[in-house]
Amino acid sequence: MSSVEIRSLGPRTTAYLQPPGGWFLNNAGWIGGTERLVLVDTCATAQRSRHLIEQARSTDRDLPLSAVLTHAHGDHANGAGHVERAGGTVHATPTAAEEVRGGPHTHPEIFGQVPWGEISPPERITPVPEPAEVDLGRTRIELHPVPNRAHTGGDLVVHHPAEGVLFTGDLLFSGVTPLALHGSIAAWLDALDWVKSFGASTFVPGHGPITTATEAVLDRQVAYLRWLLDVTAIAEPEYDTLQQRARQHWPEWHDAERHAVNLRRAHAENHGHEFDLAEAALAMLSAAGGRIQLDL
Repeated sequence: MSSVEIRSLGPRTTAYLQPPGGWFLNNAGWIGGTERLVLVDTCATAQRSRHLIEQARSTDRDLPLSAVLTHAHGDHANGAGHVERAGGTVHATPTAAEEVRGGPHTHPEIFGQVPWGEISPPERITPVPEPAEVDLGRTRIELHPVPNRAHTGGDLVVHHPAEGVLFTGDLLFSGVTPLALHGSIAAWLDALDWVKSFGASTFVPGHGPITTATEAVLDRQVAYLRWLLDVTAIAEPEYDTLQQRARQHWPEWHDAERHAVNLRRAHAENHGHEFDLAEAALAMLSAAGGRIQLDL
């Protein structure tokens, strides 16, 4: 298992980072009160998810455990069944809950073989259909479903106001190419404005290094999403040329093959035609040079 970085963000908030943050190497974390411990997301594999739970419970194994999923993608949600089997509860937006129950999501048509382990979904997922405040004992967190489709159709953020921390899920990528395979570019831009409205000082992105409100990570992602819409406004864009331009504009971002998907998603939105997910996935595999090999 590749390295994990555990960072304290305050007396009660901890981030669980899996550098460098590429495919299936998501960020997670936890907030602990005196009466309850809440995980934000799980991991892609059984081994990684068990390690996350063990680390979160290392200071107090007797606290009731819950996991809040920021969305349904397998890197964030495949380990949810382990939370339930550890005696905990799992929470997600209604859309995400339905997708998680249909998992696990490993996409063998895109990715090479991985030792996923036992990642069957939980039997029960408590829906979070609207904003909710959760008392953990001496501290409170807020769960906020995203008002519209952004990265996916069932995104959610977790806010810990007392420590100024916002777990954004995959609304925000830090040093990693965003992915709009199941999302909406235009609505994602609206969601990033919404993220700013929380006034958080620290953002835990879905992938990549932690960032702050004073850094340019969020603004660079906004610029990228706007660029996607701008360059695909013409009827027949030269995708290969645009992918190369994207690699040149954002050279530090991992997983550059995702530009192929994002450009096609933006074109579909600009011109009002149905997004061809299969064609976009094939274009991404071509840009990657074949099936994507994972080191999990």
